[in-house]
Amino acid sequence: MEHKAESRNRVLFFLISFGLFAGQFADCKKTNYERVEKERETGASISIRNFKREAYDQDGKLQWELRAQESYVYVNENKTIFYNIDFDQFENGKFKSKLLGEKGEINHKTRLMKLEGKIFLRTDDNKILTAKQIEYNMDTKKLESNSEVTVSADGTTIHGVGLRADKDLNKFTILKPSAITQGGTNPLKAAGSK
Repeated sequence: MEHKAESRNRVLFFLISFGLFAGQFADCKKTNYERVEKERETGASISIRNFKREAYDQDGKLQWELRAQESYVYVNENKTIFYNIDFDQFENGKFKSKLLGEKGEINHKTRLMKLEGKIFLRTDDNKILTAKQIEYNMDTKKLESNSEVTVSADGTTIHGVGLRADKDLNKFTILKPSAITQGGTNPLKAAGSK
């Protein structure tokens, strides 16, 4: 008889506990990721369609948002491969730049993002970079490329091969410039010079 009463008390305690916590679980936001059906990459630990990830600073302000049509996570190799990347960066919660690429790979150890294909970068002050290959260091926030690049700023467009730049394109060097089309102000002219 004592054993039945003890079992009943355990069941009653479990039901009451479950009822108290059930309301909290109902408020949780669940993200439904979809597995990729026809995978472009092989050997991935996880494949996700319509991937999205955000990062926030200590004050809760959005730092960046990464979206991709497909992502392939290689856990043992510390890397993720993405297709159709859309990467937005923010400072103090305000939009700073948008980076688009056909294919990319992030090395989680070195924190390098390598993009290839049609690459497009637009900053908040409408500077535009196009390239076929680019590497972005997520720690130093520097861009590097050894491919053909085009930078447009305030009516002037510079074509060439190779690039070293900050993420906002405020400071950039095209290693082998091949053509400059000028209109508006010259981004190569030093501030205040005539």
